[in-house]
Amino acid sequence: MGSAGQCASFEPRILSPTLMRKILIIEDDPEVRKMLVSSLQSRGFEIIEAANGRAGVQLAQVYMPDLILSDIKMEGFDGYAALAAVRYQPLTSAIPVVLMTGHPDEQGRRFAMELGADDYLAKPFTISALLATIQIQLKKQEAIKDRALKLAVTRHESIDEAPSAQTRTPEPPSASLVQDARSSSEVATPRDAARVVADAIPVPTFSRTAVPVSMPVDNVETLVETYLRMLNRFHPNLGNTAMRAVALCRTMGETLKLSAADSQNLCWAAALHDISLVGIDREAVGRWLRDPRKVTEEEDAFIKRHPIESQEMLSDVTIFQTAGGIIRAHHENWDGTGYPDGLKADAIPWLARLLSAAISYCGQHTLGIPAVKQLKTHSGTVFDPAAVQAVAEAAAIAKFS
Repeated sequence: MGSAGQCASFEPRILSPTLMRKILIIEDDPEVRKMLVSSLQSRGFEIIEAANGRAGVQLAQVYMPDLILSDIKMEGFDGYAALAAVRYQPLTSAIPVVLMTGHPDEQGRRFAMELGADDYLAKPFTISALLATIQIQLKKQEAIKDRALKLAVTRHESIDEAPSAQTRTPEPPSASLVQDARSSSEVATPRDAARVVADAIPVPTFSRTAVPVSMPVDNVETLVETYLRMLNRFHPNLGNTAMRAVALCRTMGETLKLSAADSQNLCWAAALHDISLVGIDREAVGRWLRDPRKVTEEEDAFIKRHPIESQEMLSDVTIFQTAGGIIRAHHENWDGTGYPDGLKADAIPWLARLLSAAISYCGQHTLGIPAVKQLKTHSGTVFDPAAVQAVAEAAAIAKFS
């Protein structure tokens, strides 16, 4: 560990800004940090440095790295606390985190995984082992990060919205942030790590649900709203359909007397079902929405993978895993002609059958009786007749914005 004086003079800095992959290194030992920076920079990575967990969490929110490499044992705000804070915040919750420790033990490893670590490296490790771990994690996240980068470019080029914290050129936190994080004489233990998070990052408050979660429910609605904005910016028709579907599914939860958990998961699935389409060519998606016959075979194959891709995108956020399963099946047809798994009739999850009919209704140009009539023409083939009836009853009283 470095001394307090060394930390006070440390300024977070960005190296090699033109390189593609950003890695945030959180390490309070300046010699170890220097070695990691040198080794990874020489292999083509863009490096962001932080001398403690508190600074690292804030840098992660500003620069959105592709991966975080963090030491565990640091004074005041350790690696466990940094990991918990990263997973706590919607914007950073899906970033891969690899923890490093000079004192490996099974309890520590287990606790790291419970907090959401993607891997756990025991010091000393070889650069080859480190690079292999990094490449594995980056490969797993490649599709998600590509979509995020495309979204960032879209936001940056927009002229009708003010730049966000992610699209402007940020000012790195000052050295006082690092000094503040290191000034405490107390060392956070693993079991206390999550409690430290609330002091580091302000969290908005939202109404709570009955759904058990590993991510604080306070931030879930913010994350859903972020995804919806992203979808709406990519293609307004998709965003509008998703928002209508949320309203309809919320009403169906009431009319069908679904459990609180089922109702909430159905609403989340309605909001997020098309989120992976932002990674596909926008023009191709537009043609597919107008007429599926207008896309090429290759484009069709990519688009038909979107239920799987959406599920995989959400799999890193534990609270959305049930919704992800609903999303995977929302293009399955009652007669077995759907995709991606060719499920038929009752083999299709009930909530997915509801979602499928709800999305079809909400995607119609004119809602109400015309949309219900159109839906009923496919009852018993594309849609479960019971789901069509549930949508018709809920649509009569649902409030669409």
